[in-house]
Amino acid sequence: MQRLITIAVVAAMAVTACGSDDAVSESDVEEAVDDVGAAVTDATEELESTGSDLETALRDNGLDSLAGIVEQVDVSEFIGTETFTFFAPNDEAFTTLAAEQMADLLTDPSQIVETLRNHTVDTVVSAQDLASMEQVSTAAGESLDVTVDGDTVMVGDVTVVTTDIEVGDGVIHIVDGFLIP
Repeated sequence: MQRLITIAVVAAMAVTACGSDDAVSESDVEEAVDDVGAAVTDATEELESTGSDLETALRDNGLDSLAGIVEQVDVSEFIGTETFTFFAPNDEAFTTLAAEQMADLLTDPSQIVETLRNHTVDTVVSAQDLASMEQVSTAAGESLDVTVDGDTVMVGDVTVVTTDIEVGDGVIHIVDGFLIP
């Protein structure tokens, strides 16, 4: 989203910076601003749709606890690109958190977002691609080791239990724990 806004601002500046031989009318500037506004609106609607799609996909795959948490925040705060990979903790993962961790997670929106950013990669990584990687970098800036032992793939210290659930332009891999730095 930030990239789109930056591109839009640069485009608007370019239109207004034309030389005197190519004088820009006020209507040209207004049209450029309208185009930028429309592009930002489209991107916002797409991310909102991604959020709704993500919640639906989580619920459809039995991840009700996580879906409830995801609907508490603006998805664009942890999924900042059109394509993404989301490592979704299953409902059993919630039982592994200490009571204090669970309370912090559920009551602090910034903690929710930071935790979800640590479960998000800003590109699509299929199960096949993941199995051939040594590390993935999360939207939170963490590098997580990827290890493969036979049919078992681990990201950080959690096991990937279900793979390649498509959602919009992204993919979900269900994991059996939380990726908390």
